[in-house]
Amino acid sequence: MSDRNGDTYNYNVSNNYFGPEPLLKSPRATPRRVADDQLKRLQREFARPDGMGEAFDVLTGEHTVILHGEPGSGRTSAARVLLCELPPDGGMYLELTPEAPETVADRWLSPDLVGGHDRMLLDLSATDERTWYAVHEELSDFRHEVLRRGAFLALVLPSPFEEGLSPQFAQFRRRIGRPDGWEAVNRHLWLAGVHGNVRGLAPPALRTYLDSGPPMRDLARLAERIGTAARGPGNFASWCEAALAAQTDRTRDVADAVGRLRKGRQRALFLTTAMLEGARAEAVHRATNLLVDEAGSAHDERPLLEHKRLSLRLETVGAEAGPDARVRFTEPGFAKAARRLFWTDLPDIREPLGHWLTKVLKVRELEEPDSAEAVARFTDLCLSTHELERLTGLVEQWTLDSAHRGTEVRAAAHLLRHGIEDEQWNSRFRSAIYDWSTGRLPKHLREVLVEVCTKVMSIHHPEPALVRLHHLARNEPHPGVVARQGLLALVNQEVRLQRRLLARLATTQSERHHRADADLFLDLTELPDSFLLTAPTREWLTVCWRMAFDLLDPGRWADRTVRWLATADHVDDKDLAEAILSILVDASDTNYPVLSRIYADARRSVSPELASRLLQSINTAQRARFTRGAPDLEVSAS
Repeated sequence: MSDRNGDTYNYNVSNNYFGPEPLLKSPRATPRRVADDQLKRLQREFARPDGMGEAFDVLTGEHTVILHGEPGSGRTSAARVLLCELPPDGGMYLELTPEAPETVADRWLSPDLVGGHDRMLLDLSATDERTWYAVHEELSDFRHEVLRRGAFLALVLPSPFEEGLSPQFAQFRRRIGRPDGWEAVNRHLWLAGVHGNVRGLAPPALRTYLDSGPPMRDLARLAERIGTAARGPGNFASWCEAALAAQTDRTRDVADAVGRLRKGRQRALFLTTAMLEGARAEAVHRATNLLVDEAGSAHDERPLLEHKRLSLRLETVGAEAGPDARVRFTEPGFAKAARRLFWTDLPDIREPLGHWLTKVLKVRELEEPDSAEAVARFTDLCLSTHELERLTGLVEQWTLDSAHRGTEVRAAAHLLRHGIEDEQWNSRFRSAIYDWSTGRLPKHLREVLVEVCTKVMSIHHPEPALVRLHHLARNEPHPGVVARQGLLALVNQEVRLQRRLLARLATTQSERHHRADADLFLDLTELPDSFLLTAPTREWLTVCWRMAFDLLDPGRWADRTVRWLATADHVDDKDLAEAILSILVDASDTNYPVLSRIYADARRSVSPELASRLLQSINTAQRARFTRGAPDLEVSAS
């Protein structure tokens, strides 16, 4: 138990259980704090669209609002801001992640997720048909719990299924318009340190672009690029032109450039530069040779001193190495367009490019950030043609027992991180991680999944992260600690997550994992006192203790019972002390050897007064059992 009643605990996903060096950078704060910081920034850069005021009135009056609008208009951002503008009133901001139930008793939207005065986002904008109809079926019961707990729900409708919304929810439906593009860009630039009248200073090209009505995410990306250009020389007009050039589709220009390259090794340099843009020239050179081999092209067979200099070869493909020795195309937007062109117009290159990437990871001159960027770019290419299986295959290949931890295993972590952070594909990656987590895994893959769940998935999808970490901990070979400590580090951040794990341990039992869950429960020690005094957490605690007594050796659970009794010995709340004793006695199910061990340990470790009260509770429970017709085995005080 813990005397702390707050929701946030010390968070430290340190190197202690992620091996000699973590695969992903450890967050500087809890996932909750990271998510809150992202929300605060969103509020500062958010341009209010038409319909926000009316939607806010519906949300405050009905505790529910259902938003719809054109894709790319910022519906999800609007829902987040609406919830953040509500008074906290002690509740939490949550982003719900509906997932297929694991058992027949589970639901897509568990009412147990709703806390008092919580502000909850249910973003279904990118959901599939199956999820939409399953969630829609449960929405009425879930909203009833929202009202009962004084919570608030903002739901974003999926555009393809808007007309499938039941008439009973029509009163909560409000349309969100598109924010003013000028205001959106101006807010983003202000945060980037670029101040001034954007509309007055804007060149004609920026006016034309904004008038075309691009998606809000593209406007945010444009403003980011303008802010980056502003760190260099020039004026606002030149910064805008550079940013717009980078955002313009350069496919036709790239196709013309590739058409002028007749030799395979020239095209290999072109594609390598596109995949590794920003990397050091030595790395690009060595990676190009690897791609020539993988694609079956011919190397320059002339003597080495007769080879063309790298700088000249880069110039041939429209690239150069800058003063920092890093290679970039001279034309903005060329790298992305080149990657897309080769991937779509030369599909036979996809398989060799995957093999090439595996080899490139081991190039000594390729620095870790450049390696991670190459993995992200390859991931985007695969997702552009819906080739998730190619990516999951690479993850499994890169996490074999023979894989190198500092290159391939780390690349697998970066790949999954990029997938989880993708708005469109994150649900598919979560599903893949779930499937992996429920089976026996190589040690490297298990470590990758633990890091991705604790450091990435937990930010916006904490409950799914908990579920996967629970499965990983169940399946972790003894005496493994990576998944278990990752799970405990996650749940000890919030009472809500502790409650969820306790419920899973007590209610999602299976013969295969019964003993593992009992053992895991004994490490779930930092629980709030309220769990012992209220249902159903008190019943869950009793079930979990009963599992421990029935399935584990007394040497495993005895020191935990002593800790519980010591807590009861030092609390002033008599009801709490009695609850501690009652839970242990009830969980023993009047098992004589268990009760004898608990009482013997109590006599050695707690006050005589508490030991006497424990003995009284034991004997009272046994007498009750006797009256029901069971044999009476009374524990002796001697």
